[in-house]
Amino acid sequence: MRETIEFRIPERHAARLLEPGLGVRLDESTRKVVLPIEDKRIQEIGRIERSFTQKGTSFFLGWSIHRRYTEEELRSAELLNLVIRAYLEPPGSMCGTEYDDAVACQHCGAGAQMKTPLVLNTRRVPKNKDIAQTIAGEIVVSPRFVTAFQEHGLRGAEFRPVLHQGRKGPQPSELSHLVVTSRPLKLTSRTVAGNNPFDLDERNEHRCPKGHIAGLNQLSELYVERASHDGSDICLTDKLFGDRRGELRPEPRLLISPKLSGVLTEMKAKGFILELAHFE
Repeated sequence: MRETIEFRIPERHAARLLEPGLGVRLDESTRKVVLPIEDKRIQEIGRIERSFTQKGTSFFLGWSIHRRYTEEELRSAELLNLVIRAYLEPPGSMCGTEYDDAVACQHCGAGAQMKTPLVLNTRRVPKNKDIAQTIAGEIVVSPRFVTAFQEHGLRGAEFRPVLHQGRKGPQPSELSHLVVTSRPLKLTSRTVAGNNPFDLDERNEHRCPKGHIAGLNQLSELYVERASHDGSDICLTDKLFGDRRGELRPEPRLLISPKLSGVLTEMKAKGFILELAHFE
């Protein structure tokens, strides 16, 4: 596995504080810097970021961690993290989907129950993708995803109708709402989460006092208890990532078996990438 961190840094900061020639300019105001996870220059970026944080600001505009695996690593994995890369807006709550927020956690917003079928503007679903999600974490899948899942006898999910919110009101669509029904997989302490690579949120400002939230962002690969797995081909983590802000809701991570991974590879499914996850 090759792991890198990408930073987007204001050019005015990069030119003044980074070594000459590090990164590439995306435009007049922004520089992209991509470094291997073991590169010592990441520590220097962390030192600069902490100095900016003390002044109430940030050195970088954004960051992301990228993990690239060999085909052999993916083939030999016992468990995989399916990372959805196809998104759509607006979310269900802005299209007519109703939630019961009264049952949600008052601290983090986790646990709100969907009271109606999922209603979306399905025209906003990315074309030719077999799986996509809204910014609120609602997951939709294509007819061929549903067919493949059912024909191969896969377990752990059910597929509910998705309604299209058009001018004439909610209408049936060909998409399905993916609802995971298996037992959640318990994250272990080896899973690292935090605000960013240099801030692990030691004050627990973005963690729920009732234990629902692992952290604002996932920083490491996922590690789960083997004993919590009920044998299903698709599962969710027991703890969530993110926070409740407007229409955004904290989300679990989606984990799949090698069998489901093989089915998706065979059908050349689109809309996601795979990362390794680990049983302990």
